[in-house]
Amino acid sequence: MRITTLLLAAALFTGCSSDDDPAPSATVKSATPDTLTTEDDRLDDLTIAIDYADGDGDLGGGTAEVHDCRANGLVTELLIPEIAAPSVVKGKTPISGSLELHVNDVGAFATAEIADACDELGAPVPTSSETAFCVILVDTAGHRGEGDCTAVITLTP
Repeated sequence: MRITTLLLAAALFTGCSSDDDPAPSATVKSATPDTLTTEDDRLDDLTIAIDYADGDGDLGGGTAEVHDCRANGLVTELLIPEIAAPSVVKGKTPISGSLELHVNDVGAFATAEIADACDELGAPVPTSSETAFCVILVDTAGHRGEGDCTAVITLTP
C-alpha cells in the first residue's frame, strides 16, 4: 500500500461563472527528483507540482489520479482537500491554482508496455530504467479532465 499526501498551494483564483467545460484540467509544472532509487526508501518518493483549472469550482473533494506509465494497474489516487468556499462551488465559479502531489515508495516494476492513460496523453514509452507519470483530475461530480504528464523519470535500483 502506498502512503500518499497532497499539499494545496495557497493560490486560488476565482473568475466568471461558466458551465461550458466543468471538467478540471491539470498542467504538470515539475516533477522532482528526476531520478528515483527504487530500493532505497529515502530516495523513492516523487513530488509532482501541477497547475489546475476547474470550470465549476467543485474540484475540492475530488481526486488526483497519478498514473505510473509502466503499467495500467499502477495508479495512486490522492484525495483533494476542499479548495473553494461553499459559495464558490454553489455558484459554479471557475477556480485555478496549484497543487503538490506526493507519490511515495515508487518501486521496481518490469514494464511490458505503456499504460493506457499515459498512451492517450502522449507520454513517452517507459523502458526498464525509466518511467513517466500522468496526472488526471476528477472533481466531485465525477468529471474527468484533461491530464498531463511528467518528463521521463530515471529509475535506479
